Amino acid sequence: MFEVVDPGALSTVQDGGRPGHLDLGVPVSGACDAWSLAVANLLLDNPPDAPALEITLAGPVLAVRQTGVIAIAGADLGGEVPEEGRRLAPGSSHRVNAGTHLRFEGARWGLRAYLALPGGIAAASVLDSASTCLLGGFGGIDGRALRAGDRLLPVRGPTAGEAGRRWPAGGPDPLDGAPLRLI
Repeated sequence: MFEVVDPGALSTVQDGGRPGHLDLGVPVSGACDAWSLAVANLLLDNPPDAPALEITLAGPVLAVRQTGVIAIAGADLGGEVPEEGRRLAPGSSHRVNAGTHLRFEGARWGLRAYLALPGGIAAASVLDSASTCLLGGFGGIDGRALRAGDRLLPVRGPTAGEAGRRWPAGGPDPLDGAPLRLI
């Protein structure tokens, strides 16, 4: 669905992480902002911890290869479709058209945003998680941050999901009942 033109500052595939493997020396990894990951996923009716793209501070630029639906949550990193002059508000699902680009110019507020695809991003699972572990070099896309030329594909068809959905202010907490992890 997407081809990476410019990877940005630090963009990785993250999900709910891999808790329970510290005894093996494997860090939990996972999204830095689990709540925003869950919001992006729930906007597309994905499981709250499905793999999504975690975008840090600025970038990436993604070429849209197939028309489809995405969701963005978390920080406002200036997401837009420049060919259409359209801003992509966080906390919303959006239709994106083949032949256009998604661009994240940089932080207007916040540090990390999450870009969800229908069903999650297709990535190999290591110890029950697709999260990128940069230190260990596994998970996500070959255990590394995005590079130009990488492709991001949805688990379900690209048009699954509904554009125009917004996460309601004061809505239910998507992590209600989830354990609190402190570092």
